[in-house]
Amino acid sequence: MRYRPLVRLARYVLIVGLLLVFLILQPSSGTHAQIGGTIGYGGLLLGTVTRPDQSLSYSFNGNVGDSVQITVRNWTGSVDPAIELVMPDGVTTLSRPNNPFSNDLLEAALSLFLPQAGAYSLRIRGEQGTTGEFILRLQGRAAVDAIELLYGLPLDAFVPVSPPQQYYEFEAQDCPTILTVTNLSDGLPFTFPFFATISDEQGTPLAQFYGGDAVEDRLLIPALSGRYEVAVSSADPDVSGSVELLVSCADQAPACVPGPSGGESGVRACRPCFDDDFGGDVCDAFTIDVERSGGTAVFTWTPVEGAEWYIFSVIDASGGLLMDSPRLIEDGTTHTYIFNPADLPRGPFTAFVSAGAETGDPDYLCVADVDVSFDGDVTDTCSGLEVGADIVPGGPRAAVVHWTAVPDAQAYLLHIYAVADDGGLIGIRVLTVPGDATTYHLSDLFPAEYDQYQVRVAAYSEASGGGAFGDMPQGYLCDGDVTITFGPLGPVEWGPAV
Repeated sequence: MRYRPLVRLARYVLIVGLLLVFLILQPSSGTHAQIGGTIGYGGLLLGTVTRPDQSLSYSFNGNVGDSVQITVRNWTGSVDPAIELVMPDGVTTLSRPNNPFSNDLLEAALSLFLPQAGAYSLRIRGEQGTTGEFILRLQGRAAVDAIELLYGLPLDAFVPVSPPQQYYEFEAQDCPTILTVTNLSDGLPFTFPFFATISDEQGTPLAQFYGGDAVEDRLLIPALSGRYEVAVSSADPDVSGSVELLVSCADQAPACVPGPSGGESGVRACRPCFDDDFGGDVCDAFTIDVERSGGTAVFTWTPVEGAEWYIFSVIDASGGLLMDSPRLIEDGTTHTYIFNPADLPRGPFTAFVSAGAETGDPDYLCVADVDVSFDGDVTDTCSGLEVGADIVPGGPRAAVVHWTAVPDAQAYLLHIYAVADDGGLIGIRVLTVPGDATTYHLSDLFPAEYDQYQVRVAAYSEASGGGAFGDMPQGYLCDGDVTITFGPLGPVEWGPAV
């Protein structure tokens, strides 16, 4: 079995020839949309960016929990596509100028579980004024009832002939976690060609496992990193078989199972970080240091024996990926990343570096992380905002947030987070407020499943020019935050009528 990091997966997606066949077989009126239009799940469209300032808009309908994968790639010309997805309420949720896990530099991709029901707007443009034809593909499925994987309890998944995908899920506990996928079917040596995809709670695919040449695959997952979905099927619809799924803390994972490497007598050794002691000195010594000057951070990590490449990425306080951060690094152990000032209120951040190799058996070796915080940073304009909040009594949950005015501010961004039981922040909404405002009424933004929320207010010197389409504030000045706690609703909380 081979685990291929997503940086290598471009070789396994649909080739251009299949795409061309699809276009030829479809009616021309349904596959060419030069000025935008509508698209449904399973749709494939050919579009054209004719001007440097042009943005094409496509719409599709979705429901809460739908899994959506959007891919845009260059077809002719020099267009370097960028994607922006806008939710039904008009708030931009995700944007992607490239596909960091693809070898194709003229490809953009975006995946997520839809947070709202309604009509979504998908905007496509050419980066840096590039123009030309592109292929847009939208894949999606409705929310599914996944089987829960419990820590330490193996589960056998039987995959029949011509199977639909089977779905499983688990929540990462307070420990480094290992997902082990073991091939239970006989073969020469282990020929059941199962196919498994692991996605995070935002719907972003993290890894894909292919059966056929070894006993097991393993994926290392950071502690308390959210909920994960495992989709299992067969790469060959005419072949059935079984795999075992096991989720466990790293120190409780079973010993690595070596197996034939494909030769008559060859035996594949266990991977360095998945030996009985979970890597011993190899992974224990894999650490990251960071030196920061303003918004520029230089990350340096210790080399891992046998590693052929490293993958760098950054997530924010709510677990969201900073879309411009993933990088494949093949010739060094250092990387400089410049934080976008508009992203600073999303901190504190965590930077991850994973080490891997692709020789006879491509494997994930080690993972290390380091925290990056901008708390306490000030600018020449202001040293920070004083933010407060007043809960509106009676009725649905609502609050009025207020803050000190910043003289040069042309706009404010309000980030609303829910505080999870483990103290982690869950992104709820981002709002833009004019620069002359010092209060904002928040309502219909506080789900009942959480009692505590954090509201962070950030001031900006320009009201537009930032973001993928220049419609977001830019010129970060300073920020502040406040915690809001809602108690149980009732007359005791409301108090006597005034």
